[in-house]
Amino acid sequence: MTDQVQAANDDRAGLATTSSDYSAVYYHSHLGPAYTYEEPHWRHFFGAVADALIGLFDPKTFYDAGCAKGFLVRELADRGVDARGGDISESAISEAPAGLAERLEVRDLTHPFDQHYDMISCIEVLEHMSSQDAREAVANMCAAADLVLLSSTPEDFAEPTHVNVRQPAAWAQDFAVQGFFRRTDIDASFLSPWAVIFQRSELSKAELVTRYESYIASLSREVLEKRRALLDAQRLVDEQSAPALQESTAMRGQIEALETEVARLRSADVLADSAAKLAVLDEVIGLRAELAEAQVEQETYAEPLRQEAAAAAAAVTTLSSQLAAARAEIGQRPSGAFGASRTVQDAIAAKEAEMKGARTWRIGRMVLAPAVAMRRLIGR
Repeated sequence: MTDQVQAANDDRAGLATTSSDYSAVYYHSHLGPAYTYEEPHWRHFFGAVADALIGLFDPKTFYDAGCAKGFLVRELADRGVDARGGDISESAISEAPAGLAERLEVRDLTHPFDQHYDMISCIEVLEHMSSQDAREAVANMCAAADLVLLSSTPEDFAEPTHVNVRQPAAWAQDFAVQGFFRRTDIDASFLSPWAVIFQRSELSKAELVTRYESYIASLSREVLEKRRALLDAQRLVDEQSAPALQESTAMRGQIEALETEVARLRSADVLADSAAKLAVLDEVIGLRAELAEAQVEQETYAEPLRQEAAAAAAAVTTLSSQLAAARAEIGQRPSGAFGASRTVQDAIAAKEAEMKGARTWRIGRMVLAPAVAMRRLIGR
């Protein structure tokens, strides 16, 4: 054995849990339904286990090694069995109610038992112990009873306190060293799928081979029959599924064609919508360009127009003053003088016509006309 292998085995042998690992927090969070004496699930489960054990073996004395809170002990005692139990967890044992507490004890399974029992159970315990401690526990149980009910998970590696998960064959080997062999005629699955009844037996090699071969032959026939049934069922499923598969394939092709057509139509709609948006955008850009051009032209002619408009305004003011003075003068003259006032009015009209015919007036009207039209168009 290499030094590395020996070191690994030493580490595994020394990896163990202690009483403090199984506090109230552990029982509250690791065992599924509330692990209390009032929980109906556990009363029903361990009651069924007790009934099975009494029906199969009718033990008068019984010890549950690693009993936790003593649920199995309670059920067996209620059915008339002198049942006892022990566990390394001081927390679990301390919670036992009166009437049950007297049957329980804090016990390390590496210590020998002080009496003999008709039967001992060890339910999901050995995987919590180091490999060396587990072998000592097996030896102590085998020394204290001729029947041992063992259940130790072969697969739950996720549980932090499972430091020694092993396959059933490995435990069977440890029991065989003590002269205990599987009762192949008893199905212990009422407890768990991997539960086994080990019994002290002085078997010859022929008897031992016959027992195990009979057990294996039965399982082999069962597996063969189930495989044959599974194959027949698969063939039937294939036969009945063929038309549906063809129809499904055809429908899948239709769906793909429809999806392609939808994609094409969506693409056409997008192109048409984009073209319409581009046309509107082009029109808006053109209008903005025309407006900008008109604004530039307006700014170009604005200053000269302002100057001529100011001059025109001054001329209008002057004419208005002259008109007011003429009207006042006409009012003071005798009736024969009205011929002269008409002459003045004719002069005013002539001046007004001169203004409208002036270059300033025409340019202003011409420049402002496009801007006015553009504002009306944009305001719609």
